[in-house]
Amino acid sequence: MASRIEPFSYRLPRPAVEVYPGAHPGQMVGNGQLFKRHEALLARPDPRRLDLRASVLDPFGQYRVRAYQEHDRVEVMVLADLSASLAYAGRFDKREVLADLVKAIAASALACGDRVGFAGFGDGEKPLLYAPPGTDLSWLPSLGGLLKKLPQQRGCAGLWQAGAYLPQRRALLFLLGDGHWPLARLPGLLATLGRHQPVPLLIWDEAEYRGLPDWGLLALQDLESGRRRRLWLRPALKRRIEQAYSARREQLRRLFRAAGCEPMFIEQGYRVEQFNRYFLERTA
Repeated sequence: MASRIEPFSYRLPRPAVEVYPGAHPGQMVGNGQLFKRHEALLARPDPRRLDLRASVLDPFGQYRVRAYQEHDRVEVMVLADLSASLAYAGRFDKREVLADLVKAIAASALACGDRVGFAGFGDGEKPLLYAPPGTDLSWLPSLGGLLKKLPQQRGCAGLWQAGAYLPQRRALLFLLGDGHWPLARLPGLLATLGRHQPVPLLIWDEAEYRGLPDWGLLALQDLESGRRRRLWLRPALKRRIEQAYSARREQLRRLFRAAGCEPMFIEQGYRVEQFNRYFLERTA
């Protein structure tokens, strides 16, 4: 687990729709700092914003005032897959990586004056862990320990019921998991998140599929079902495993892109430069 979490910079690709002041360009026009347009003095009676040059050039002889774009806060929500497959520990412990990601998101949201919430789902309809959006993050330091104490979950079917726990207004929504979901059901999940801005964060570990020996007996266990099996590794099977993961990555990318979002694959733990680059590319 990272010893120090450095916050990252994020922006929404579209203006925020909140009514509270914050750090993000909003849809409302008022007393902001970014010039938006000219309006008639009668429509916006604020003589401090009077623009004499625009008033002189107005073809109807009306006084014109400057209108500025307000900056608003946004709601930040973290939805997490807490199924048993997140207990995998290779180069990294996926549960520790998940806790680091939540801490980084919370630190970044507080730096922008935004509120942040968390909902983690297993195979039940209700969240295993839930904190509504707010600025009280007293639950955050104990998150890593809570994740390791959770009973084993055979899946994350509760994610498909997450809409009831999301903010009413459009929020920045971080979707955390390992992506081992039924691909046929993924479009339905993304459809329930439609009014929000999803950011899929997929926690992978190269130790799962890379660096395997060319020859040898490999013992495998499905962490969610508990089933065990043994495989006799050989070069051809090793290539098939690597190709299966590569195909899975492309399938996930295609499904997320069809819903208007780009997934981020977290394979080396939390790295602030990866997040900064991601949001810079999305809002450029």
